[in-house]
Amino acid sequence: MSAAIKELFLDGNNMTKVECLPYLKNKIGKKTVQHLAQSACDDVDALNDLIDLSFYPDPQIAFRATWILEYAFTFNRDSFVVCLPEFLNAYLKQNNNSCRRQYTKILMGLSEKGSNYLEEYDLSELVEVTFEWLIDPETPVAVQVNCLDILFNLSNRYDWIEDELKAQIVFLLKDGTAAMQSRGKNLLKKMK
Repeated sequence: MSAAIKELFLDGNNMTKVECLPYLKNKIGKKTVQHLAQSACDDVDALNDLIDLSFYPDPQIAFRATWILEYAFTFNRDSFVVCLPEFLNAYLKQNNNSCRRQYTKILMGLSEKGSNYLEEYDLSELVEVTFEWLIDPETPVAVQVNCLDILFNLSNRYDWIEDELKAQIVFLLKDGTAAMQSRGKNLLKKMK
């Protein structure tokens, strides 16, 4: 357990990850999440602990850990890159749809046009998983639209993505929600 995660919950008392769990079971608000993320964003051990906790069997604990992780990324992308291998590996294994929303938000930021955070990584498996999430009817729309952006952002790395992405967008627009319609149409315009 990293010192930063221990400090997040009991002002520096030595706590194990298990001892921190009750604090993540309680409802926490956005301000608390931001405070905790600010404390964790410069500590690779804390970030890795949050990644680990995003797989916790209790979905509320996993979600809250991932929510803090997302804000830690937002506050300091350059520090977050230190845990990038662990994050990318965790992305491939994440099966909690609530956590997938934060994971895809982070990956959207990492894959933005012009960023070079992912240059040194082979992302072919990540692209496949992202397509799987996109086409899975059980995937929430918020995750699906994030997947659209990720795949669009990575289409310059893998030339086959664009054609497959266009086909998926056209399919998803047939019965898509307002969010899917908006994001899908916007991306189709960008791809022309």
